[in-house]
Amino acid sequence: MNKLVYCAQPGRLSNRKREVMNFVLEQGYAPLHPFQAFPYDLFEGGKIGREKTMELCQRLIEAADEFWLFGVSEGTLQDLTYALKIKKHVRVFLDFDPEWEVYYKKLKEKYKSLHEFFQRLDTNI
Repeated sequence: MNKLVYCAQPGRLSNRKREVMNFVLEQGYAPLHPFQAFPYDLFEGGKIGREKTMELCQRLIEAADEFWLFGVSEGTLQDLTYALKIKKHVRVFLDFDPEWEVYYKKLKEKYKSLHEFFQRLDTNI
């Protein structure tokens, strides 16, 4: 286990955090999960707030060797945009998010810069 992987996962799927972390471990990597590092009630939903929490997540992305996407939400698309900007190796596991296409369609106008990225995934969006 020599690589640290940032796990980008929508908050609506927080009940699958352990499953995502186990998946990363099974691949031979160490998971760096923002839900584990920054519990919602203390950070995003607490005094720190969303904006500062997202900044802290960017610092985790910088520290990680790779960025793995486990679903689509406003936050994961912000994270993905940043990961691509700093040229992180990105892997995608959207099977963890059966509704990802619905959420991407809602957000794709705001995240036009990611359109080519999602097109390369060979999807029907």
